[in-house]
Amino acid sequence: MPISITMETLYREIRDLKKEVETVKHALIPEEKVSAKELGEIRKTRKEMKAGKEKSFEEVFAE
Repeated sequence: MPISITMETLYREIRDLKKEVETVKHALIPEEKVSAKELGEIRKTRKEMKAGKEKSFEEVFAE
Protein backbone atom coordinates (compact mmCIF):
# COMPACT_ATOMS: atom_id res chain seq x y z
CA MET A 1 0.00 0.00 0.00
CA PRO A 2 1.67 3.29 -1.10
CA ILE A 3 1.93 6.10 1.43
CA SER A 4 0.62 9.47 0.29
CA ILE A 5 2.42 12.50 1.70
CA THR A 6 2.25 16.10 0.60
CA MET A 7 5.16 18.50 0.37
CA GLU A 8 3.47 20.63 3.03
CA THR A 9 3.33 17.70 5.45
CA LEU A 10 6.94 16.85 4.76
CA TYR A 11 7.98 20.48 5.28
CA ARG A 12 6.15 20.66 8.63
CA GLU A 13 7.76 17.44 9.83
CA ILE A 14 11.25 18.64 8.90
CA ARG A 15 10.62 22.04 10.50
CA ASP A 16 9.44 20.39 13.72
CA LEU A 17 12.45 18.08 13.77
CA LYS A 18 14.77 21.05 13.29
CA LYS A 19 13.20 22.77 16.31
CA GLU A 20 13.68 19.64 18.41
CA VAL A 21 17.32 19.30 17.35
CA GLU A 22 17.95 22.96 18.26
CA THR A 23 16.40 22.40 21.68
CA VAL A 24 18.57 19.36 22.33
CA LYS A 25 21.66 21.16 21.04
CA HIS A 26 21.14 24.08 23.40
CA ALA A 27 20.58 21.71 26.31
CA LEU A 28 23.77 19.76 25.60
CA ILE A 29 26.02 22.59 24.43
CA PRO A 30 25.33 25.70 26.50
CA GLU A 31 26.27 28.98 24.88
CA GLU A 32 28.78 31.07 26.73
CA LYS A 33 28.94 34.85 26.87
CA VAL A 34 32.17 36.24 25.44
CA SER A 35 33.80 39.16 27.23
CA ALA A 36 34.82 42.28 25.33
CA LYS A 37 38.47 41.32 25.82
CA GLU A 38 37.93 37.82 24.43
CA LEU A 39 35.99 39.20 21.48
CA GLY A 40 38.86 41.59 20.74
CA GLU A 41 41.34 38.71 20.83
CA ILE A 42 39.18 36.66 18.48
CA ARG A 43 38.90 39.54 16.01
CA LYS A 44 42.65 40.18 16.19
CA THR A 45 43.40 36.51 15.54
CA ARG A 46 41.00 36.41 12.58
CA LYS A 47 42.71 39.48 11.06
CA GLU A 48 46.11 37.84 11.49
CA MET A 49 44.86 34.63 9.89
CA LYS A 50 43.44 36.51 6.90
CA ALA A 51 46.74 38.38 6.51
CA GLY A 52 48.59 35.06 6.48
CA LYS A 53 50.53 35.68 9.69
CA GLU A 54 51.68 32.59 11.49
CA LYS A 55 52.47 31.92 15.13
CA SER A 56 53.99 28.91 16.77
CA PHE A 57 52.07 26.92 19.34
CA GLU A 58 54.31 28.31 22.07
CA GLU A 59 53.69 31.92 20.98
CA VAL A 60 49.95 31.52 21.09
CA PHE A 61 49.90 30.10 24.60
CA ALA A 62 52.51 32.54 25.91
CA GLU A 63 50.10 35.44 25.36
